[in-house]
Amino acid sequence: MDYLSLVNRIDELYRSVVEDPGRWNEAAFADWAEDVFSSSDGIGKAEARELRRCLRAAGKLQAFWMVDDATRPPDAGDWRTRVDIGLGPAAWRPPLALAQIGLERVPSAELYEEVSTRFREVHSEVWMGGINYESWRSGRDPTKWGGE
Repeated sequence: MDYLSLVNRIDELYRSVVEDPGRWNEAAFADWAEDVFSSSDGIGKAEARELRRCLRAAGKLQAFWMVDDATRPPDAGDWRTRVDIGLGPAAWRPPLALAQIGLERVPSAELYEEVSTRFREVHSEVWMGGINYESWRSGRDPTKWGGE
């Protein structure tokens, strides 16, 4: 499974929802989920759980941005800022969890960087004390992740 692509698809979902909330409804969310589940090999229970959490977050974002509310800034900035305004770190927890699952199962420098960036967004602190991928990988037991 390509975890990085999966996380990027969630970003695209969030972006689309906050930029054009009127386009989204239950059927559109169901179509998105069906497409993701049918096009991704090896989605297990853990991945499915996090994808469902992402869909719930996207539904909340859609509802938030559909309401014309004077308490929201008229120019909310880019789509990431809109997600933060709508849900804050809660929206970013499921994609972080998916990236962490991917890093555990199929480690790569790209997934490590993705986890590091998203961890900082969710927890407002540096992940793994700021060590780099090579240091992290060298301290792991390769028999646990099928590495070299």
